[in-house]
Amino acid sequence: MLRCIFSEDVGRYATEFNRRYLHWSEVRFRDTGPFNPDAIWARMKIVRLDNGSELVFGGRTHRYHVTDGMMRMLHEFDLKASIGLFPENVDSNRRVYYSVSSLMEESISSSQMEGAVTTTKVAKEMLRRKTHPKDRSQRMIVNNYKAMTFVKQGIDRPLTLEFMMDVHRIVTHETLDEGFIGRFRDNDDVVVQDVMSGEVFHQPMPHDLIVESLQQLCDFINDETEFIHPLIKGIILHYMVAYIHPFEDGNGRVARTLFYWYELKSGYWIMEYLALSKYIRQHKGKYEESYVFVETDDNDMNYFILYNLKALMDSIAVFEDYLKRKIREERDTRAELAGHGLNERQIGIVLDLMNGGSITVKSIQNQYGVSLNTSRSDIKVLIEAGLLKECGREVNARVYSWSGVGCNGCRCPTAGD
Repeated sequence: MLRCIFSEDVGRYATEFNRRYLHWSEVRFRDTGPFNPDAIWARMKIVRLDNGSELVFGGRTHRYHVTDGMMRMLHEFDLKASIGLFPENVDSNRRVYYSVSSLMEESISSSQMEGAVTTTKVAKEMLRRKTHPKDRSQRMIVNNYKAMTFVKQGIDRPLTLEFMMDVHRIVTHETLDEGFIGRFRDNDDVVVQDVMSGEVFHQPMPHDLIVESLQQLCDFINDETEFIHPLIKGIILHYMVAYIHPFEDGNGRVARTLFYWYELKSGYWIMEYLALSKYIRQHKGKYEESYVFVETDDNDMNYFILYNLKALMDSIAVFEDYLKRKIREERDTRAELAGHGLNERQIGIVLDLMNGGSITVKSIQNQYGVSLNTSRSDIKVLIEAGLLKECGREVNARVYSWSGVGCNGCRCPTAGD
């Protein structure tokens, strides 16, 4: 058996399977010709352990190592982050809009993953207008949005237990029993399981080890003596918060929010435009599988790291495609709106309304980060230009929508979703 493990042919299989970072459940069913899958797996594990780094939290050892595939994705991400996603002709107002819109998308998708039931369109309208949430689902989304805003303002803070509890307090506001909000769990009754079959996927860290485990995690994140790529370190933070499962509920939302915080803290402002949770929600099976693979392979975090790096690269590609389409559509529409004294923000408001939906003075203020007077002035100008019409009232606020025509009475093309 030993001679077989170190044979050249087994080595070729092991190298290829490690390049794809297959789990044993995948290796065992591969066609490996005359070679025993057990021997190939043993060779794969030797290479992984030889190249791995160990991290200990709460007495439990976790491992990871940076593969060639990871290095390639890290390099591509760094290039995108340094070059930027926007062409020079995208003005600051539109960049703010895309940032806020992506932040909303992230908050909505992260909540939908945890059971929030609402459409993205309805949720965005609620966030733009800052209307009071009508049910638990909407409250979850508002909480997530506030938590993302909160951590953006805290990028100079170190990671502490108090900071984690602050995030949890915001994320679970009015959605969880008051005795659990902003507090670590004091029992071991919580398990991660399949809601249909009842199969238990994960038994979280014992409650009496939570503080010790999280403090070790904080020390790891705050320690800058040894360089670990910020994406790798942030993904480990994401994984370990979910693994330790320190709260009664809301652990996934806290974990994803802290990942976002750490990447902004590390200078990756590109994260403002990436709705990572949208990708995760669309590929939730693989997300959950990556957790299972880690636990069933000696706490090898590479499965989770690789999943999240792929998610980040896909999120960049999706945003770039969206941006190219929007720029192309906006260019055509701008040509029709040009020459009528509208500024870039006002043109942007019209373009947004062409996608459907409506606005209020307050939603313009929130979406574009302008004063209330500026928001009122924008709406007045657009009404006088024949581009907006009043379509109703919401509490004490007037609601406006696109009139359906251009500045000269022509019908402008819609900009699409």
